[in-house]
Order: sequence, then C-alpha cells, then structure tokens
Amino acid sequence: MNVIKLNLSHCDKIKPLFNNSKFMGVDASQNYFMGPNVNFSNFYHQSFVETYLSDLNNYHAYGYETDEGVITTIISFYESSDDASWYWNHIRSMGQNSNHIKQVLNKVIEHNENKGRLKFYSMFPKKYVSVYRRLAFSKEASTRYDYFDEYNVNTKHQCKFNLAWQILYTRRLLPVDTVVRCTFLKQEYRTELYNGGNL
Repeated sequence: MNVIKLNLSHCDKIKPLFNNSKFMGVDASQNYFMGPNVNFSNFYHQSFVETYLSDLNNYHAYGYETDEGVITTIISFYESSDDASWYWNHIRSMGQNSNHIKQVLNKVIEHNENKGRLKFYSMFPKKYVSVYRRLAFSKEASTRYDYFDEYNVNTKHQCKFNLAWQILYTRRLLPVDTVVRCTFLKQEYRTELYNGGNL
C-alpha cells in the first residue's frame, strides 16, 4: 500500500506539490488577499504544514508515496466536532495521477468511516462541477457514495454559513465561483452505525 498518513517528517517531500503559482486555477499574483511581496508557494506550503502535519486533533492529511519515495498526491481534511461529518479541504497532485488521487481518497474515506463519519463537505470551482467525481472517486467510492450540490458562492463573496466559511474557505474571498457539495454514504451501505453516545 502506497497511501500513507502524513506528518512533519514529510514536510520537505510534499513541497514540490506546492510549486505552482496558481490557486483555484487563477494566477496567485491576481489573488488580492496575498501581499505583493509574499511568495505564494512558500506561504501555502507553510500553512498546510502547520495545519495538517502538526498533530492537531481534527486536521489530517494522507498522501500517495511511490516506491521511489516521491509523494505525488495529497488530500487533507478536517474532522468536525459539531456533527458526524468531515470536510475535504485540499488536494494537490503532480500531473496526471488520477489513480493516485482515487487511492488516497479511498483511504481518507476509510479513515472517516472508521470514526462514524459517513458524510463530507467539499468546495471546488464551479467550472469543475461535472468532472469532480470522475477525477477523484474510485468505482467503489462512486457506487457507495451519493451527493447533492448544496449552494454556490460567487467570486469574491463571503460564504454566509459559519463552519463552511471557516473550514472550507479559510475565511478567504475566492477568485472564482465555487460550489459546496455534500457527499454521503448511501443508506444501504450503513449496515452498522457508529455509537455516537457519550457519558
């Protein structure tokens, strides 16, 4: 199995995945939330490391590592403390690695199902609405999970829903129209429910 849970020891290995001047398909120099003297790639990488690789309780990342030790794909997510869901925050990949993406997402789904989290929220550019699942979902995941698009957020608008604004949008006004989607495990696959009780 080439899918691994990432930690601080992978900090340098994942850096090449951030050597891209684009954010959501738009050149980072056009993103008005970045100052003119900020190196976007370094900023983005450092923020990712501090959030997802630093042993925080609710923030995690998995990656695909080749036999040569190269990490080609990463997916990060947030486990909500407010309900039995998780939030898919980032995906970074080198080139045409759709199979790697699918394998990493399968592992992330398995991680969350084992904790009773059977639905998740994601945000992505509206222009990718028709290719999102085809790119990232394995045949098994596509069979077991269904979805609905919950709402749109227009370019440079604040998401009005607090948890999504904080977790999916990281309190940023984004340079493209986006869609927030809810993806959930179908009822027929919910054969054994997680015990959500607490004393």
